[in-house]
Amino acid sequence: MRKSIRSKPLAALMAIHLGTLAAWPALSQPAPDDASVTARKTYLIEFEEAGALQYDGSVGTLSATAPRSAGAQVFDAQAAEVRAYVGYLENTTAMHTAAIGSALGRGLEVSHRYFYTHSGIAAELSDAEAAEVARVPGVRSVTTREPDVLATYRTPPLVGAETVWNLPAPGGPANRGAGIRIAVLDSGANSAHPSFANDATCGFSAANPKLVAVSCATATGPGGACNGPNPEADATSSSHGVHVAGTAAGNTLIAASTTPAPTLPVPFTQLSGIAPCAGVNSYKVCNESNGRCAAADSAAAINMAIASVGDGVRVLNFSISGGTSPWSAGDNDRRFLDAVNAGIFVAAASGNTRPANEGGPENPVGAVNHRGPWVMSVANTYATVRPLGGRFSVAAPDPVDGMQDLYALKGSTTPVGSAFSGQPLRIDPANLAGCTNTGGFAPGYFAGAVAVVRRGSNTPATEACGFAEKVTNAVNAGATAVLIVNNQYGSLSMTTSGAPTTVPAYSLGDFVQSDRLIELIRTSPADSVTGSLDVDTELTDMLNPGSLRGPTPGALADLTKPDVAAPGTDIYAAARTADGSYRYLSGTSMASPHVAGAAALLRAIHPGWTPMEVKSALQMTAIRPMGAWWDGDGVGNGRIDVSLAERAGLVMDETYANFLAANPSSGTLDVKALNLPSMRNTACTPSCTFTRTVRSTLATASDWSVGFDTAADLTATVTPASFSLAPGATQTLQITVSVDPSGRPLTAPNMPGFGAVVLSETGGLSPPLHLSVAVRAPRDFIFTDGFDPQ
Repeated sequence: MRKSIRSKPLAALMAIHLGTLAAWPALSQPAPDDASVTARKTYLIEFEEAGALQYDGSVGTLSATAPRSAGAQVFDAQAAEVRAYVGYLENTTAMHTAAIGSALGRGLEVSHRYFYTHSGIAAELSDAEAAEVARVPGVRSVTTREPDVLATYRTPPLVGAETVWNLPAPGGPANRGAGIRIAVLDSGANSAHPSFANDATCGFSAANPKLVAVSCATATGPGGACNGPNPEADATSSSHGVHVAGTAAGNTLIAASTTPAPTLPVPFTQLSGIAPCAGVNSYKVCNESNGRCAAADSAAAINMAIASVGDGVRVLNFSISGGTSPWSAGDNDRRFLDAVNAGIFVAAASGNTRPANEGGPENPVGAVNHRGPWVMSVANTYATVRPLGGRFSVAAPDPVDGMQDLYALKGSTTPVGSAFSGQPLRIDPANLAGCTNTGGFAPGYFAGAVAVVRRGSNTPATEACGFAEKVTNAVNAGATAVLIVNNQYGSLSMTTSGAPTTVPAYSLGDFVQSDRLIELIRTSPADSVTGSLDVDTELTDMLNPGSLRGPTPGALADLTKPDVAAPGTDIYAAARTADGSYRYLSGTSMASPHVAGAAALLRAIHPGWTPMEVKSALQMTAIRPMGAWWDGDGVGNGRIDVSLAERAGLVMDETYANFLAANPSSGTLDVKALNLPSMRNTACTPSCTFTRTVRSTLATASDWSVGFDTAADLTATVTPASFSLAPGATQTLQITVSVDPSGRPLTAPNMPGFGAVVLSETGGLSPPLHLSVAVRAPRDFIFTDGFDPQ
């Protein structure tokens, strides 16, 4: 694992970044003692000067050496201009090395020097020395390597935050969100927590505090300001709001020098929020003893946040449910539209499953919260690396093409189990779905075999049963393991509460191969089809089964929600003192502040971008490994990467008036016509056309090509197929998507096909950008073999 300390200022980013350095007061060091020498390890020190592969000719009379700048097709280290620039780097490296030695009070023994990929050196340092080196002018970063074993504590690099911290421009605290304040509407603050102390390196002081906390239990102050009695997360509330604020914008904390100190697993030593130089305006809106959040309190907080735009509030986080009627006057999402119109970016949690006795929903499908197209609704993915499943392969008796290394995800409560090879795979043709109401399974039916059971029910007319029931019936029939196979396009993750915990159970999300597998077993001699599972594969970045998802129902069926995903499972951040000052929490509530922190970074670096342009940049650059664990109904455009969003060469905007006009109950504009980086039509007949407009953010002219990344049953035509833009110019695209009925098996359910329009800047001035697509034709599908689309 790579551990980083970024230069002046250091970078440790995110709702839980644990880097490895500890730094801070400047050290005037005498000769080190034996203990400090023993504690040293090799650090890579990168300097501000570009390596020869990146140098653009900006230093005096030295010619550019980057291959593109020099007009060369390949890099030539012996070229005169390269040798001259390397000579310059040798001199600057010597000066940097001397400056580092002076700062440390000892001679620096350099073991490596770097001039091509970057300008830098390697040297032995203690952790404290490394932190001191990161403060030396001209040092870009200080890093070391550790085994890649604890990925939860490294979410800043996962979402690209560390990269943003280290950008050469604007540099300094601005790269960490300085000047931006995040409004956190939640359960209250912990004003005494070191995560919210006034860090002078970020510009905070008693006159300009990091944390401003109020309670909105009442709002009778001047201008409707919140003036409730207690803004703290006290005994009647929870750590939820403290954790959310710490995730988005908590200070960088070094365990060795912080009281109270976070308890971090070896080798990590520091923890931070995504935008640690951003301020926090904490509005306590969950003031009721049962943890509920009154609508009146939230409305007051939104108003107060809007009134604070002049004080720097540019981002708002709402890790609270709601937003299912976004145009309704009493819905917070409608008030969020006003906040967006005032210049505030809004991130909100997409919601979590809950037991029926707590009000549900138990089923995440179609229950997504915060459906306002102006709100960034955020799903929850795993950031940790753990054996959550494995790869499943099928043989009959030879390996079956297309059925090797298929992703298999374990149930939420079933054991990981052990790897197996060559186990017989069995189905019950009379009860493929394994429900009790259709007979269950005969005793011993699956003895010595892996039970392959279909999701849903046997026929559209039969009531489906839950995953726990299917697994229980298969285990009771003697199964050594259970494989639940999908009956529709999209990911499949199982909530298995109540199922036996003695036998492993996995889900196979690949619908096409799931259907093939059932047919292969049915038409082959008994027990001749076998399966093998490798459970040692470490899987990460997966959708949490409890994260509420689309499709959006009813009048909003043509709107894709959630918009994006972010890490939200097992996140470690600040908490109430009563809860030990730090704790792990999971949920979309923890994912949303990752996006809020990322938005704060973008707003500090790109102050001219509107809230919707920030939203579009995060969506169009999101990571999207669709087909394995994800689809558009689970994660929208994908999992955010703010380092890519910061470089987005195109953004998209939409107006307040158009959002109002798209009200499905009384508006004059179809929601499909909104200028969003997602496109959805549930009634393509068999083609449908979208219009989208993009704006160039680049400082120079740019050239773009358009492609289409798609499922097998979709095609697309985009006009124009290529275009050029001057800085700040706009381009309107006409996108026609067609559904090919022959491209999908007859047994496919009436589900959308997913794809993406991909915009690529031909000169590499921007990362590739994508507009998500989800369409289906309004036709009846033919269901065979008891296939159920539910």
